Amino acid sequence: MRRRARLAPIALALLTGAATSGAAVPAADAPSPSASLAAPAARPSSALAENDLDRLLAKLDAEEKALRAELDSIGPALELTRRRMVARGRAYYRHVRAGFLPVGGGFDALVDHAARVERTRLALERDLAREAELTRRSAELADRLTHLGAERAPLEVHREAMNRARVALAQEEERRAAFARAFETSVRPDYLAIYGADTGPAELDRRAGFRSLLGRLPFPIAGRAEVRKVSRRGAGGPGVELTALSGAPVRSVAAGRVAFADTYADYGLTVIVDHGERHYSVYANLGAADVRAGDQVAGGARLGTVGSGPDGAKLYFELRRGAEVIDPGPWFGM
Repeated sequence: MRRRARLAPIALALLTGAATSGAAVPAADAPSPSASLAAPAARPSSALAENDLDRLLAKLDAEEKALRAELDSIGPALELTRRRMVARGRAYYRHVRAGFLPVGGGFDALVDHAARVERTRLALERDLAREAELTRRSAELADRLTHLGAERAPLEVHREAMNRARVALAQEEERRAAFARAFETSVRPDYLAIYGADTGPAELDRRAGFRSLLGRLPFPIAGRAEVRKVSRRGAGGPGVELTALSGAPVRSVAAGRVAFADTYADYGLTVIVDHGERHYSVYANLGAADVRAGDQVAGGARLGTVGSGPDGAKLYFELRRGAEVIDPGPWFGM
């Protein structure tokens, strides 16, 4: 009798239709969503240190990975919840349609039927609450991932700019080192240099080497050219500047080995030829270089072309003994 008294209100609620109420109340045993989303990361300043940038990007990567993993897990959970909702909804519908049919089994049968209906209704409410929670969380994750992409874009651009600057600096350092190394070693040319008629015939004395050309060194540009002595910043000595037509061929003043062929600081595109016994000729402000480091060139061989600048087409030329710039005037007979 005590059991009947306890369940009688449930049976009465079923008979009066109160059991069909559809108000959704979050269930106590429904899984709770994960912790709230992290606050957006701070925006980088233009002077952001590289280490700080890497750490910030790593933090964003970790957050994005965690969010995507959670978002991927929501899909199957949402599908399972919806399937369960359909099954329980059908069961609930069958129980409600049964109405007074269990009355034939007595009051106990009716009470048991009412209890089953109530359990099904509560489970269905939990499923509805779970579906709503999963849908809300999925939208939050998608929104946060969008914000992460917006935060990452300027950071990636900043890091790419830093990488390009690092590479450019390394290349410039390598050019500077190569330029310096070009004057550190010298070999004696293994053959004679014969100059074309446009620069005047000259023969390099094998015994005297490059020094035998003192006073009769041919100009590196054929034909008429205006020549003036200049000093290039960082050179530490005088060179000569030859005004010529843009694109005019630049020729080696003597036989030797190309020790450097690249762009270098204030010199622009530059070729250095090692003539042996620590004598070098430097051809700067070129428009194009036709040789590479390591090439063997004969006297009068084409090295490149004259480049053009704001002041017109001019070739800058130096002679060096080791790394020391020497006055080319006496060598040209000037």
